Amino acid sequence: MTGCRDCVQYKKRIETLEEELALVKFELEDLRLKRYKSKRKKPPGNNEPPMPLPKKKGGLFGHIGWFRRKPKNIHKIEEVKLTECPDCGSQDIKEYKNEVEEHTQEDIVLPKVETTLFRKHLYYCKKCQKAVRARGLNELSGSYIGPTAKSFAVFLKYGIKTSDRDIQCMFEKMFNLKIAPSSIVGFRDQLKREALPTYEALKESLKQGRFIHADETGWKIDGDNAWVWKFSNKKICVTHTDLSRGQKVVEDVLGDKYNGTLISDFLSAYNKISAKAKQRCLVHILRDLEKVIKYWRDDKEVIRYCTMLKKILEDSIGLAGEYRDKKRDKIYYRKRKLIVKRLHDFSFPNPNKRILQRFVKRLNRHKNEVFTFLYEKGVDFHNNHAEQQIRPDVIFRKITFGNRSLEGAKVHDVLMSILQTAKLNGMDPIETLRKLLLGNGKNPLSKVLAPP
Repeated sequence: MTGCRDCVQYKKRIETLEEELALVKFELEDLRLKRYKSKRKKPPGNNEPPMPLPKKKGGLFGHIGWFRRKPKNIHKIEEVKLTECPDCGSQDIKEYKNEVEEHTQEDIVLPKVETTLFRKHLYYCKKCQKAVRARGLNELSGSYIGPTAKSFAVFLKYGIKTSDRDIQCMFEKMFNLKIAPSSIVGFRDQLKREALPTYEALKESLKQGRFIHADETGWKIDGDNAWVWKFSNKKICVTHTDLSRGQKVVEDVLGDKYNGTLISDFLSAYNKISAKAKQRCLVHILRDLEKVIKYWRDDKEVIRYCTMLKKILEDSIGLAGEYRDKKRDKIYYRKRKLIVKRLHDFSFPNPNKRILQRFVKRLNRHKNEVFTFLYEKGVDFHNNHAEQQIRPDVIFRKITFGNRSLEGAKVHDVLMSILQTAKLNGMDPIETLRKLLLGNGKNPLSKVLAPP
């Protein structure tokens, strides 16, 4: 009897250790993918036949194709004539039947630098008892470089992700305008000072919206760890760099209470934020389910649990898509009620597998933040908008490795927010920066700013 009891205990112990080993391998693989993100395919083994090359993708069936249209406006006409044969050099040639072959070509004409001399007449004001003068059209007082050049340099830095040295080279080769890299830094500082009030106004206007997408990514400030946060809706995007990744950052940006729907991933920094409603990104859950299904493909209990949970989430997404452009009726409300009940009945049982307990804890903790998009029309079930808005910062980080100082990070926040907000509203980014730099009393982003 003792031996049989020991065998049972050993068997249970082996099963527990195997489960723990599988969980450790899964977490290790997950960390490795997050760290290296390798997408290269493994070469075939010695006994495996080589994979055939994929067929080259062509146009869709019925696709007509694209052809360059003949330009409507002709800026220049050049008569091309001959005085000798281009093949043999003979000058015994004459025009053939008065026929002319036309060839239209589009090309770039490099712009030139325009220098303006402002002759400012002085006037004496008896009331102020001092000499006064006017400011010229598009004049920046005390600046030897105009607003268009400065705005274009800033756009190249944050919009195109070009280094200061390359901007210097581009200005010299294309425009014959010589500037120093240190001057380009000064352009950004000047624009940041002029745009700072608009940046603060964007943060206040963002809080007036019905929903906000939030996301964050790693950053570096003088080699130390920091984070770039993105808070955005369909019209406004606000960038905020901070040394912390905690809840206080979100509270500082959104205030004590946000009277709308906060859409985010499952980062704990969003857990205790006071908001009217919250929507957690379902794509994050679906990705984790796919990984678990792939890794535990031989475990029937795990596969059954993940498949059922995946079906509930996909049904909810399908229901929202079905009524995206339709008025919600009684059928919609009945289906929504059934889906919510399915999740409630499904998520609370405690499975035996440790990997599944992670999903149970997450669903129990955020059970009221999973199906908000079924109740609030216009709210996404995913956080893709925030991830798209933070993507330019990720590319910028690969090139510059972050900022050298907190002041540089603040410049990045202000200018990136202005450029991305202009893009969301279909505005010319260079013209937006130029108008902010001139500061003629009219804010180019006034249409997206909430009234004071």
